[in-house]
Amino acid sequence: MRPRAVFFDLDDTLIDRAGAFTRYVDSLVARYPAVFPEARRAESVAWLHTVDGRGGVSRSAFCQQVTEAFPGLGLTPDALWEDLASRLPQLVHEDADVCDWVASVARCRPVAVVSNGSARVQRTKLARAGLADVLPEVFLSGEVGASKPDARIFEAALAHIGRPPEEVLHVGDDPERDVMGAARLGLATCWVSHGRPWPSALPPPTFTVECIPKRIDDIAGVLTRWT
Repeated sequence: MRPRAVFFDLDDTLIDRAGAFTRYVDSLVARYPAVFPEARRAESVAWLHTVDGRGGVSRSAFCQQVTEAFPGLGLTPDALWEDLASRLPQLVHEDADVCDWVASVARCRPVAVVSNGSARVQRTKLARAGLADVLPEVFLSGEVGASKPDARIFEAALAHIGRPPEEVLHVGDDPERDVMGAARLGLATCWVSHGRPWPSALPPPTFTVECIPKRIDDIAGVLTRWT
């Protein structure tokens, strides 16, 4: 029997995008201290994280809301997006354990990244995370022309690796974009929960893990059970 394949989301799945965003917000505060006075800083930082929605909010909506809420930045939404797109990927940290584990998985079966986002931003994150050489098969919405949960991005990856959906596990942190998008095509799914409860209105994923960095044994156990 040929080995089954695995698709991975990128942000907050293989890489700590939340940590990178926290560092970006810290840099924004440091660069614009007058806009974020100490008395309201914690509240403002919490609001920025809420509006970001773990990266799930559209970038245009995020930048529009932030520039309206903080006119003292003196930035247009486009200028804020350029700042975010250029700085945040550079704040991604490499996790050697994740790199080694993904490399071991890729030696045994087809592995690909299936992620929303632009090539410029997401490929820089892959490089900063030390995963660019480990995961050369990458399917990004900005390159494919379709964003998860659209079936076309999954279909592009399936066609490339030459596997039917029932032979592929998709791992990701977004219930709708990752889990439901993949499940509608017949892929097995693994939800990266980050401690969140599963939305009760949605059919459950095949597997659940809390996170991948620092919890490699959990996702390794999922692959063992699935295969």
